[in-house]
Amino acid sequence: LDNSGTAFEAELEYADMDTIHGHILRSYPVETEPACSLKLYLALTQREKFEWILQKCTEAGVSAIVPVYTERSLVRRDKNSDAKLPRWGKILQEAAEQSGRGIIPRLYPPQELAAAVRMEIDTSCKLFFWEEERERTLRVMLEPVKAGVKKTALFIGPEGGFSAREAGLAILHGWQPVTLGTRIYRMETAAIASIILTLYEIERD
Repeated sequence: LDNSGTAFEAELEYADMDTIHGHILRSYPVETEPACSLKLYLALTQREKFEWILQKCTEAGVSAIVPVYTERSLVRRDKNSDAKLPRWGKILQEAAEQSGRGIIPRLYPPQELAAAVRMEIDTSCKLFFWEEERERTLRVMLEPVKAGVKKTALFIGPEGGFSAREAGLAILHGWQPVTLGTRIYRMETAAIASIILTLYEIERD
């Protein structure tokens, strides 16, 4: 992959201890990318769970991921926080290759929630998944706008959910609270479901 939507078929010739050698036979456009760019704001959690979520959300079609520190996050910011980015980036690359993606999702440095909710200045469709919301479903929120939406942002909270203060701050900055239904999901389930269901609703005729 060249990370711009083109894939290459190559014939391997030989390998040594450090490199694999071959030559390109042909290139072709990858047609698996969603028409709508989808950025996921994801609360940080324990290492193994967070890395698993990164992998599965890449397979599901996310375009970018912003790790977020929230009041109830199980992981707190420290001096080594940004040191995890190379490992996370490698996970995204491998998941993109495995699932036949044409683009590796962009990975942003971790943000505090107060800064994260301010990042989407030019995105009109900003969905804040919150267990306290009861009425507004994805279909209700997306049906009026899906014909023209090219970029969507989703916000998924930590294991303990968002606090009322965090939800109020997000709403103040234009995020729309939305429900995934009557059941309470684990954050990894909510993250994957939010991507798959959002893309389904946008692509549905």
